[in-house]
Amino acid sequence: MANISITGNIGRDPELRQAGTSQVLKFSVADSEYIYSKGEDAPGQWYSAEVWGKQAERLAGMLAKGTKVTVYGQLVQRPYTSKAGKEGISMDIKDGRVSIVSPKGSPAASFSDSAPF
Repeated sequence: MANISITGNIGRDPELRQAGTSQVLKFSVADSEYIYSKGEDAPGQWYSAEVWGKQAERLAGMLAKGTKVTVYGQLVQRPYTSKAGKEGISMDIKDGRVSIVSPKGSPAASFSDSAPF
């Protein structure tokens, strides 16, 4: 598996769930980079992210839709078929580590729950 580091905004409020003896925090992140092609901007890429254990518990109260984060982890690509029958590739970041770039509604504040590198 390849490691990846992305910076973007959380697309929906994170969900904290119990998974056996540990907890997992799941959320989606839109990559803020874009591709410039023939005068048009391409849409950003969406990623699903998972954070486990104590970091998941700490981040659950700190992250919300719109928070700008950097996520570092293992990239897993898996095929899917939408309800409309369209096929695509899901981009998932497993065992992620998260740094908060700026909380939702905050100017360019920067702090980190854990150093991603």
